[in-house]
Amino acid sequence: MTRAFAAFGRNDFRSSRRDALLIGMVFAPLVWIATVRFGTPPVTRMLAENNQFDLTPYYPLILVGFLLLTSPIVVGGVTALLVLDERDAGTLTAIRVAPVSMGDYIAYRSVTAVGITLVYVLGTVSASGIFSFSLLPTLIPIGVLTGLSALVIALAILSTARNKVEGLAAMRALGIVVAGLPLLPPFLDSSWSILFGVVPTYWPAQAFLAAGDGASWWPYLAGGVLYHAVVLWPLYRRFTRTAW
Repeated sequence: MTRAFAAFGRNDFRSSRRDALLIGMVFAPLVWIATVRFGTPPVTRMLAENNQFDLTPYYPLILVGFLLLTSPIVVGGVTALLVLDERDAGTLTAIRVAPVSMGDYIAYRSVTAVGITLVYVLGTVSASGIFSFSLLPTLIPIGVLTGLSALVIALAILSTARNKVEGLAAMRALGIVVAGLPLLPPFLDSSWSILFGVVPTYWPAQAFLAAGDGASWWPYLAGGVLYHAVVLWPLYRRFTRTAW
């Protein structure tokens, strides 16, 4: 499996290096980091001086909206676009008769999607300049859960898109849902906000916000793992039926 992972990794590197769109998506988080790191402090001072409004309590929500929720969109989208490229090139069909198995391929895609999302989450949030590093141990499992969201996003795109153009359209539509809806529950004083849990990114977002408030965050982590497991299975089955 190690050789298979290395071969798949080399192929991804070659594919992404030739595609300006994928390169731009990979480095997009740098823009978001700069926006939060250099934009939040002056906005905080301006609101405090001109409107007597303290933005500091909303820092966790800023981190969620700009960094935590955007990471799975980027990774899930790039993963789906790479798979669509390989489908068009006949790579997935070739795997059926190659020494490596489709199971190896799916394992590679799953591990890299979760792992890269974790790196994105840790890197972007830590570099934001407004993150409390006392929460870093908590951020690791939340980052893994966010990686599962990236995997759901990738499979959801692949279940609806037949080519790269459709994949980009699906990614934009999903991006609005998975990055927008999880920001609403903090403003709703209702137990019905749990209904937003149908959106996979709701779970890591609420876990992060709860940890930032000093509240119990692990129920969101446990609920998120269970929910993602339930959602991933039918998406995985659909992908294996339509991959070629």
